Amino acid sequence: MWPFRDRKKDTRSGRLVFLIECLLNQNARDLGAAESPAITREVLDLLADHGVGMVQIPCPEIACLGFERRRASGQSLRKAMEAAESVVSCQRLSVETVDRIQCYVEQGYQVLAVLGGNEQSPGCAVHAVEDGSETLAESSGIFLQALAKELARRGLRIPFRGIRDANRKLLDEDLGWLRECLSGSGK
Repeated sequence: MWPFRDRKKDTRSGRLVFLIECLLNQNARDLGAAESPAITREVLDLLADHGVGMVQIPCPEIACLGFERRRASGQSLRKAMEAAESVVSCQRLSVETVDRIQCYVEQGYQVLAVLGGNEQSPGCAVHAVEDGSETLAESSGIFLQALAKELARRGLRIPFRGIRDANRKLLDEDLGWLRECLSGSGK
C-alpha cells in the first residue's frame, strides 16, 4: 500500500510496472512483427484489474534507428542495435528510464517489474539468468541489458520479464508469472 496517500482524496495504489512501448502500441513494432492490431490486451487488462499503473518505455529501436529501422542493406536489426552509436543511444535511454524509476521509488512507489518483449527482439528481449531475475543474459535485447546494468549500478532491484506475445503458450506462462507478481507471491 502506498504510504503517503490520504485515503479520502487519493485512491492510487502506488504500484506500477515499466513496460516497453509496443505492449501499449503495436504500431511501434517493426513491419511484420505486430501480434495484434493495437495493444497486448491480456497484459494491460491484467495490470488494470490489479490496480497497477503502467509507465511506457520508449521503443529503443526507434530511438536508435528511426521508425523505419534504418540500417545497412542486409544488416540485421540485432547487428544495427549492436553498433556503437546504437549502444550509446540505448545507454542514454536506460539512464533516462532509471532516472524515472528512481524518482518513483524515492517517492515511496513500488515498481513491480520491467516488462520487455519477445525472445527475438533485438532491443527488448528478456533472457534472464534465472526466472524473474534482475540479471539478464547477453542474448537479451541491447537496451534491456543497458537498463539492467544501470539499475544494478544504482542498487535498484527490479525483476525483468519478457512478454512473449508471439507465442500463445509462452504468453500464458508470462501472464501466470505476472499474476503471481501482482498478487505478491511472485518474485
